[in-house]
Amino acid sequence: MDINNLFKLLYGNGFLNLEIIFSENYIEEINFIGKKNINHADEKRVLGFKNLPHVKYLLGLLDLYFSEKEAPFDISAKFERIPVNFNGYSNFTAKILKTLRSTAEYGETTSYKNLALAAGLDKKYSRACAGALSKNKTPLLIPCHRVIMDSGKLGGYSGGGGVSLKAKLLSMEKRNSSQSRIS
Repeated sequence: MDINNLFKLLYGNGFLNLEIIFSENYIEEINFIGKKNINHADEKRVLGFKNLPHVKYLLGLLDLYFSEKEAPFDISAKFERIPVNFNGYSNFTAKILKTLRSTAEYGETTSYKNLALAAGLDKKYSRACAGALSKNKTPLLIPCHRVIMDSGKLGGYSGGGGVSLKAKLLSMEKRNSSQSRIS
């Protein structure tokens, strides 16, 4: 990844603020920056790049995701269409992240054990899966917040905001997905 070809975009809503690092081809990182005020001065150098298809698509999906309205049944598939750069991850970590990205449905959770099994591994790799998720640079696009412990406890969350943010995201998704099932 050539840092000279990376751009930063700040995205904010009433729920939280994100720093999105992207290149012309990929979303490279998504960082949670809490509820602090956003200084949009940094964005001036990326205004033209907001029209890159993957960036424009991501911004629209984030608006939909955080709208607190009924989520479309295929929002997970829509997030999966956004190109993420898997270079820089070990083969194992990339495999776990790709498996999670293709199997974790909006409003549902899975366990570290089930993630290992979905990746074609033995359940004893549960802890290794947790370690791989801790390296995730693009939370929400690779929804590591949807992975919980076999016991039903939330486990950790390194996506920023800690376990309390993980709980809020899961609660929001559950509420919005059950609304869409009622409608």
